[in-house]
Amino acid sequence: MIRPNKIFHRVHFTFSIACLLLICSCSSPGSKVKHVIDYWMSKEIIIPENLIYKSIAIDTISSHIFEHSYKILVYVDSTGCSGCRLGISEWKAYIDRCAAKGYDIGFLFVIQSSNYKRFEEKLATSKFVYPVIYDINDSFNHINQFPEDEIFRTFLLDRSNRVICIGSPIRNEKIWKLYDDILKQQNGRLSHRIYPESITTVKLVSDSMNCGKIKGSAIRLTYFKLKNIGSKQLIIQSVHTSCGCTVAKYNKKPIEKDETATVVLEYKPNSLGYFTKTADVVCNVPKGYVRLKISGEVVEK
Repeated sequence: MIRPNKIFHRVHFTFSIACLLLICSCSSPGSKVKHVIDYWMSKEIIIPENLIYKSIAIDTISSHIFEHSYKILVYVDSTGCSGCRLGISEWKAYIDRCAAKGYDIGFLFVIQSSNYKRFEEKLATSKFVYPVIYDINDSFNHINQFPEDEIFRTFLLDRSNRVICIGSPIRNEKIWKLYDDILKQQNGRLSHRIYPESITTVKLVSDSMNCGKIKGSAIRLTYFKLKNIGSKQLIIQSVHTSCGCTVAKYNKKPIEKDETATVVLEYKPNSLGYFTKTADVVCNVPKGYVRLKISGEVVEK
């Protein structure tokens, strides 16, 4: 007799594979995508012993990560800037969204770097306090033999460390939705730990603004108005920007119905040329965040 939960997982895996093939085939050859997904789906990720966990260069203990129903594993090798390739700001925003929705999930960021000092400076600048695994001897990759293609080096794992989805939710909105659909089925129900039954709706005049031409020495302030048109209070938990050159300012006071919150993005140029910066406002809206965007051109002083 096949147990109901096994039937669920079989259907779940089949659904995930079909979705991933549809999502990923646009950017990679279909046969390659199918081969990678067929190989990795339901495969167990081996977690080596005696791993080095650090939080902004300080040793830490992170055994609690393995107590969650789900885990996201992100592996980054030594090619290029590890901090940039990890997507620190984007992961900070994503972790906050998962917390706001009450998902029972932990995060394993595994870094194999040729310059850990530079990586730690990036973590400190971005105030990324979540534990990171230093794979100094490349043992993590040696045991698991992760795919060469970077787009297949992010995994959603179950409690037994088996792969149930592949791809980065911070790089692809369709994969983000697929992860979200999986996570919100935990325990057969939706869970909103921080905002129980308090989802609201916001209206923006615009979620994107062009700053025009900015002189290299100037600081540009951009104001975004978020009007609460729902029946519950609007609560902004945090705002994460895509770059350290952009700082977000906002009031954490709850916004009542028909009132407006203002998010100010302060942009300080660090190079000449065209730019596009984003900021994710993590709040109690259905999607879990509102994305704002500024763009323009930095010219000579």
